[in-house]
Amino acid sequence: MDFKGKLGNYKIIETEDNTLTVYSEYFDEACHNLSGAYNETLYNYISGCFIPEQIAQNKNVHVLDVGFGIGLGLKALIATAKEIPSINLKDFSYTSMELDEDLFLWSAQTNFPELNFTKYENTYQTRVSIAPELYLSVTVYIGDGRKTLPHAYKMGKLPMMTAIFQDAFSPKKNPTLWTVEWFEDLKKMSHPEVYLSTYSSSVSIRKTLLATGWQIENAKGFGQKKTMTKARLIGTTDPLLSAELSRSKALELRDI
Repeated sequence: MDFKGKLGNYKIIETEDNTLTVYSEYFDEACHNLSGAYNETLYNYISGCFIPEQIAQNKNVHVLDVGFGIGLGLKALIATAKEIPSINLKDFSYTSMELDEDLFLWSAQTNFPELNFTKYENTYQTRVSIAPELYLSVTVYIGDGRKTLPHAYKMGKLPMMTAIFQDAFSPKKNPTLWTVEWFEDLKKMSHPEVYLSTYSSSVSIRKTLLATGWQIENAKGFGQKKTMTKARLIGTTDPLLSAELSRSKALELRDI
């Protein structure tokens, strides 16, 4: 059943892997690839950010999901963690933000009826049992992520991220989450060995990442999408890819 949120109407769509996504009237775009919402999440973000490998190494794992949407990033993270037989993480957290509180509440009730989110001002928090004596801490900030996340970081409330699911609506529809200033903010919030993964293969986005000190990799895209982008703060960008980008007249995105 479709529903109305603070930012307009949402249309529920079944994708090709029989999982649901929503089409946002406000952004005039669906939250996921219609080839398969859940499988895209697994491919682009769980595999793209090497989540199983991070968990298996028994390090602290801290995920930032750029846009809670219908919660598939959280759903896939929980499912992945529960499939790993021996988990000995010292700390495990999931952080996200959502502009439309009504969408978050619908998603929480629809996809996570077993989770008891507690609201603190503009923040929803809960903990999910992953294994005996191990919990995933979940925090979702409601409102403009360009304001809520930097404020939380300044107040010392954010862990250093080891994985970033850069899953915002497309740069054309939601440019503020794809700018030089945004990726600089992400860099401040990140562990030096962070993995960032995004479905976007836009030349402008790749130039924006490079302009802010991220090293990028061209990767095969999900479904019918030919390519996607992965980024890190260590290593180097393939010189051939750098040369290809430098020949393009496309510019990096910046706040106006």
